[in-house]
Amino acid sequence: MTNFLNISDLDKINILKILNSKEDTKTLNNKSIGLLFEKHSTRTRLSFNVGISKLGGNSIDIRFKELNISRYESFEDTFLAMNCYLDGLVFRTDNHQKLLEASKYFKKPIINALSDISHPCQSISDLLTIKEHFGKLDCNILWMGDMNNVCYSLVEATNLFQEINLIICSPLSISNKKKWPINSNVSIVDSLNDIDLTKINCVMTDVFISMNDEGSADKLSLLKPYCVTNDIMSKTAEDSIFMHCLPAKLGFEVEEDVFRSSKSIIWKQAYNRMIAQQKLLQFIYQ
Repeated sequence: MTNFLNISDLDKINILKILNSKEDTKTLNNKSIGLLFEKHSTRTRLSFNVGISKLGGNSIDIRFKELNISRYESFEDTFLAMNCYLDGLVFRTDNHQKLLEASKYFKKPIINALSDISHPCQSISDLLTIKEHFGKLDCNILWMGDMNNVCYSLVEATNLFQEINLIICSPLSISNKKKWPINSNVSIVDSLNDIDLTKINCVMTDVFISMNDEGSADKLSLLKPYCVTNDIMSKTAEDSIFMHCLPAKLGFEVEEDVFRSSKSIIWKQAYNRMIAQQKLLQFIYQ
């Protein structure tokens, strides 16, 4: 495998290989992996740093603003230089096109650590968490709110796993703008009245205002009715869980009572980011 930029870079068989793999602490021996983050990060940066270390590798934090690209060096020459020293690159960017452009010059694996289009590492981790919690991937997921990069990767994952059913509940003014490829096990509605909540095993959401559209008061107002509340969770299946990729803005996309409830498995989900990153790296460098 060369690059992991979207979930669709993998097929179902290989995702299952990743999820079911055992830890190999020597996978990254004598390898140096660069972590290039243009945008803020807590879980992704930490989970990759620690995960790389646990696999015997060396992680190199690269501060974008301190590179010569911020002064005069070209994008091409910057990534040609990185290619001289690194065995791989974990790249978080505000523009997915930069990942594609970087891959022209950096000839080792590039992992998308989040872009404006997708967040595939999050979806691998979420599949791992669901499989670990329920003992299988068969479940009915309800996504509430914005159809953002995390949602896009979840859709791509669901397209590969027919045993997962995904319902996206989002305003029509948002969903009508999305021309995403979806299979029959993905549906989009704009009202909870169109959903049998008793069959929902997992409720997911993310911040309503993402890093690329901060400060949008109109969008917040539009999405306010899509907040995950105690009332919604009480109507879901008895064994249902709540998931959030974090960070959360409590009182906006989710009530704090839900966030802190016994149904919430957000911290297990966060821990599994590290486990999933390790499994992904093992798959890439096997």
